[in-house]
Amino acid sequence: MGRTPLDAPARQQEVFAAVLGVLAEVGYARFNMDLVASRARASKASLYQRWPSKARLITDALKANLPQLPQPDEGTFAEDVRQILLAWGEPMPFDTAGIFLGLLEGSRQDADLACLREEHVDRAYTEHLRVAVDRAKARGELPERLDADILITALISTFVLRSEEPGVIDGIVDGLLRPLIGTFRAKQLVKE
Repeated sequence: MGRTPLDAPARQQEVFAAVLGVLAEVGYARFNMDLVASRARASKASLYQRWPSKARLITDALKANLPQLPQPDEGTFAEDVRQILLAWGEPMPFDTAGIFLGLLEGSRQDADLACLREEHVDRAYTEHLRVAVDRAKARGELPERLDADILITALISTFVLRSEEPGVIDGIVDGLLRPLIGTFRAKQLVKE
């Protein structure tokens, strides 16, 4: 009986699971095709034939495992963010923080990875938050001059780095966003 080709969906998912596991465990600098081939029970030559670089292999693994994210419209920024983070927090079979740290490390070392990550992965996560920020600005919940990129980066980083902690979503929404929004609104009322 022959081996299942790497382009078969189930086999490809096995390879991608191995890729994300290795990335989370060893980081980008020590990530290599030998480790993936061993874990995925595949030949290194087959991996290189399909993916000419580790940056492309990692990006394809990430793209194949992006969660289906909603675009909620709960009427408030805080609740929109809560729904987005809840979707991110769905049970993930991978070490999200380890993958995130591996990507950050790799993006500093490999321009190809940085470009691929921005193009194919970052947008999938930031797009929904950007829509929520724009709506919040239009409703007057957030100041127009607010730097959306910094806020989005802060939300994603806090979530990813603390995702294993119980109550992290409530902490971000109720302990961080609601007080900030309340402070902004209070200042707006004083000005009026």
